[in-house]
Amino acid sequence: MRASRKLAAGAVTAGLGVTMFAGTGTALAAGPDPSPADTAAAAKTAAAPAATERLAAFFVHLDQHQHGKLTNQAVSKAAKAAKAPALDGAVRPVYTLNPAFVQGRKDASVATFAYLAVGAHSATGQHATMWLTRQGQGWKVMNVISGTDESAYPARADGGTVFTEPQINAWYRLKGGRVTGLNSTATTSVGQRGVTVAAYRNLVRTRYADKLPGSSYQRTGRLGGYTPRTGVGKQGGGGAAPLLSALGAGGALAAAAGIVAARRRRVPR
Repeated sequence: MRASRKLAAGAVTAGLGVTMFAGTGTALAAGPDPSPADTAAAAKTAAAPAATERLAAFFVHLDQHQHGKLTNQAVSKAAKAAKAPALDGAVRPVYTLNPAFVQGRKDASVATFAYLAVGAHSATGQHATMWLTRQGQGWKVMNVISGTDESAYPARADGGTVFTEPQINAWYRLKGGRVTGLNSTATTSVGQRGVTVAAYRNLVRTRYADKLPGSSYQRTGRLGGYTPRTGVGKQGGGGAAPLLSALGAGGALAAAAGIVAARRRRVPR
């Protein structure tokens, strides 16, 4: 589970700009927490023939990319069949840092539900994670992305809530009033023993509160990035800043997806 270059395919587009939080007055998450019925329905969608075919094509494109070939060419039935993709484990909810929490609202939860995820592997040893989001009364495959972070870390909830701070690719567990790190980036952020919820709120406010929609950071479009220690890295050349652009409904979901896609090059389906 590394934060190295990964590949994405689906509804997420990796552009130069990166959206991070929903705008004022818009939805802050993809929707309410999923029920057991939601999870069961999403699992059926993930196991459906259409999803299996999409996974197979993704794994073929992954091969093409790794061999320096174009990934926009057609995939043969034989190539997809050779991948024989299979799902790994259960469908699990993925939570992401809540912008209302960053704003300092005392009643705001630390994280909000973003999407459901399930891991998958190919017969040739590749690994990916499928993202599922609500579509009407059902669920759809929104994205397929290489690696296992989004499916593996949520499995480590241990009675708490696992969530991501996608701006720095950090994964945390919230349990017993403390936020502790699950990967090296998160541990650098909050220390080996973690921090209280109040301390974590102060930390993310320092990092992002001045970059919310309507801020001068957004208006000026400054360049920059984030680090787990300071929150803001050195200015870079080329590309827009990771702006906190105002989004429509489902803003937090788009935020998480935008960050991940920016870190993982997009592979066409």
